[in-house]
Amino acid sequence: MNKLTLMLAASLISTSIAGIAQDKKQVTEDYMRSSLYTIIVDDHGINGNGNAKGAIIKETFYKTPLPEKFNDHNLDKTLRSFKPSQYQVTDAEIAAVGGKEDGGKKKGGFGKAMGKIGKSVASDVTVGVVDTTNTDKVTAQFIKFMDQNNIADRLIAKWFNAGKYNAATQSPYNMELIKERGLYNASTFDKDIADKSTRGRAMLEDAGENLIGNTFVVGLRFNYVNKEEMAKALGAGSNSLLGQAASVAGRGYVIKTTAFLFKLEWNEEAAANFYTKYYNAKDANAFLKSGLFKVKLVGTETSWADVQSTTFSKVSEKELVERATVRAIDNVIAKLQRKFEPFRTKTPLATTEPEITAFIGMKEDVESGDKFEVLEKTEDPETKIVKYKRVATIKAEKNKIWDNRFEADIEQAENAANKSGEVQKIKATSFSGNAKNIYPGMLIRQID
Repeated sequence: MNKLTLMLAASLISTSIAGIAQDKKQVTEDYMRSSLYTIIVDDHGINGNGNAKGAIIKETFYKTPLPEKFNDHNLDKTLRSFKPSQYQVTDAEIAAVGGKEDGGKKKGGFGKAMGKIGKSVASDVTVGVVDTTNTDKVTAQFIKFMDQNNIADRLIAKWFNAGKYNAATQSPYNMELIKERGLYNASTFDKDIADKSTRGRAMLEDAGENLIGNTFVVGLRFNYVNKEEMAKALGAGSNSLLGQAASVAGRGYVIKTTAFLFKLEWNEEAAANFYTKYYNAKDANAFLKSGLFKVKLVGTETSWADVQSTTFSKVSEKELVERATVRAIDNVIAKLQRKFEPFRTKTPLATTEPEITAFIGMKEDVESGDKFEVLEKTEDPETKIVKYKRVATIKAEKNKIWDNRFEADIEQAENAANKSGEVQKIKATSFSGNAKNIYPGMLIRQID
């Protein structure tokens, strides 16, 4: 069965589902998002130890769109790849990033077993299977890479559309991107800013706090292992923990993904310096070399993803690697959001009757019992600035978590064709809670 046939089968499955009447396109996407810039760590995790899949992994990373709940704030492709070996760091620099708390939920199942393996085994036999890279060292190298390449200044320049000097505005910058992403009134925005009115000052403060100040950088380091190779290296036939973890059915890959999360620092002092010293310069060159802005480390997170194909599968090895890469990215970003509250995103409610539903699920690492706040949008009558207030809380329901992971529909079509495995009959995640004061389009956000 080829991929096209599976996609057609998936389509037939989805069209037969009558549980969710509202189309996803009907749900409002009109809300302020955080902005994201992603970088791939180009080291032995994908290139060394005989790993021939590095080219596929990197190609997939570059062509995969960012999660739709973020604005795409990626810089030039030359700055989306980072080679740690090119940045030497001292023991003091490594120690400076240590001591981070291990927040978030404990790993379970396959991830828990593999985590134990990673800590307990490292030998010549398992080179390429068990990765012993010092995460703190890579973090310190990341910081040096971003400092030396003025990444923070470049992110600011992107916010203000740095380009050629405009004689009319007397600036090489403009606020069109801020206006667009901030959902500000296009007809009055420029005038309010120019007049320095109360509304204009409020919009600048709002843009700084809720737009520019919510710009994040995520570095992704992959270590991909073929499960058949892992089984051979670890001894799949034994009764040990290694053997149990390595005894996995079918073909596929185990992926360890480490994510490094940084946040752009936007503060009043740096903002004032930018507006007074650089905004009306003849070009952006001096600012791009200024080192005025910085990014700060929020933390790191690691996830294990298991992507396999049954003996009935006709999915190619290249497609398996692509699927694994996309799921690995989605999974570790979801875990970062679970662990670090400032990085959490909002999602519109899809329905409130007969069930409370939203188009999030396993891709976002939603688990049964997870709590979400329901947010009502309010607008200041004078400044027109939008704020959100909590009006309700809801919980994800057991056995009603939507599998929206990359190509899950194709996998389930394959399961249906082979009469094995799970075939979901839901197209959204259901929540329990009082629906009296909530309605479709309201935003929800995970809470602890």
